[in-house]
Formats: sequence, structure tokens, C-alpha cells
Amino acid sequence: MKTFILSKLRDFARETKGSASVEAAIIFPVVFWAYAASFTYYEAYRAQTVAEKAAYTVSDMLSRETLAITPEYMTNARNIYKDLSGLNPGETALRVTLLRWDEEDLTFTVDWSEHRGDIPQLSDLDVTDYDELLPPLVDNERIILVETASDYDPAFSVGLAPRTIETFVFTRPRFAPQLVWEDS
Repeated sequence: MKTFILSKLRDFARETKGSASVEAAIIFPVVFWAYAASFTYYEAYRAQTVAEKAAYTVSDMLSRETLAITPEYMTNARNIYKDLSGLNPGETALRVTLLRWDEEDLTFTVDWSEHRGDIPQLSDLDVTDYDELLPPLVDNERIILVETASDYDPAFSVGLAPRTIETFVFTRPRFAPQLVWEDS
């Protein structure tokens, strides 16, 4: 009886005939999941990169401005960010803040802060958390801080949860010593 069972096991192990459709049915879900996961993670990194580049573009645009920034300008800057980033247009927020370095107090102070979308204005108290994120400046030098937040929903459910893509970009004014806000 033992030899009979061993011979049947040997015959089974040597058998090379099989059904391709059964093998495909077993492996196809794994291959599809791997493809969907690769696509989803690539798309999430691409969305983050595009959002960063769009925020840098808006920041650079503001740094070259010599005229006053108006509410209409801010709305249009948000629209430019939405168009460049290609993210969900309804859930995109933009905050522009002009910060000034006070050498005596060793703190950043807010000259003005304006926002569009679901992101609050920045206050002097909020800026204390940014000390390590911002570069060293000389006394009374100003810096433009552009922050964005956009909702991102992955294409497939492969372990990547919906998230908010946030950017944090700072630029020094280029052609004027500061950026002026004009509430018209």
C-alpha cells in the first residue's frame, strides 16, 4: 500500500500536462492588482509633483509682481493653480502670506495673509511653528509664502487612502522690496 501511494505521488509530481485557463484564473487577479497598485502609486506621486510645480509657478508669478495684489488677483491666482495642477477644482485652496523677519525679536511677523478656498488666514501665532521651515533673512526682509491644499482621491483601492496634497513654497520678492495687498 505504501509503494502504491508513493508511486502515485511520483506520477503526480512528474506530470507536466495542465490547463492554461486554470493557471490564468489563479494568477490574473494578482497581476491585475499589481498593475492597479503600480498605476495608483505612480499617479499619486505625479499629482504631488504637479501640485508642487504649480505652487512654484504661482509663487514665482507673485515674486515678480510690482503692482498691488487685489482680491481679483488672488482669485485668478487660485484659478491658475487649479488649471496647472489639474487636481479637483472644487477642493483646491490657496493661501498667500507676506512675512517679515524681525531681527530684534527673532520672529517672523505677518504683513498680510489672504486665502481662497478652505484654508484659514495665517496669523503671527501660526508663524511661530514655521521658524525651522523658513530660510534665515536679514532684518525687515520680506518673504512670500504660498501654501496650497488639494484633495486627491486614488483611482483604485489598493491601500492608498484619499489624502490632501499640501504644498509649502517661499520666495523672496524680486523687483520690489515687498508685495503690497490692496483690498479694493
